[in-house]
Amino acid sequence: MQIMLVGGGKLVYHLAKRLIAKGYFVVVINKDEIYTKELARELNATIVCGEASDKDILEDAGAFRTDVLVALTQKDHDNLFICKMAKEYFGIERTTSIVNNPDNESLFKKMGINGIFNLTELLSSLIEQNVVSEDIRNLVTLEEGKLSVSQIIIPEDAPAAGKKVRVINLPLSIVLGGIIREGNVIIPRGETVIKPGDKVLVISLPEDQALAIRILGGEN
Repeated sequence: MQIMLVGGGKLVYHLAKRLIAKGYFVVVINKDEIYTKELARELNATIVCGEASDKDILEDAGAFRTDVLVALTQKDHDNLFICKMAKEYFGIERTTSIVNNPDNESLFKKMGINGIFNLTELLSSLIEQNVVSEDIRNLVTLEEGKLSVSQIIIPEDAPAAGKKVRVINLPLSIVLGGIIREGNVIIPRGETVIKPGDKVLVISLPEDQALAIRILGGEN
């Protein structure tokens, strides 16, 4: 699979390293000549210096052979234009972009961008979790926020502590995806006992997340 990254900075560098380590063929496009020379020395990837909003640059970089394009520039209008051109001209079905201004997220959705990462919302959520609670953490949202994956650390006095999964009254919309206990991962079954200190991965609809927290951890 070929993945094209557009943008610069540490985010692009580290993302490219992770993708290359997993065996993907990576192409990076950036307009800064010095930065692209540095990337060429550091990464086993195709590095292209130029404006990704230029159709000829995208074509020369191999857009017609690209499976996924990820737009990571600091300008939302550039990200949107690049993703739109990638889909409509080069036939790249999967496009992902960061959104720097939260007010622009609806426009990205309207234009059919597959993956949208609202940086302000993500950072605000992470900071809020760190400030408000040490026992509950939102790990990720899927399908544009339609599905939530959370981690709940079970306190000593939690309603679920010491109980088997089968006797906990969880709605069908809430699924226990795994339990991390003393560094080991347990796939929960009906007879699995939840213990204090367990890190329980919860998959739920966003509107049912608070209910899952109350049932498992006792938080209001």
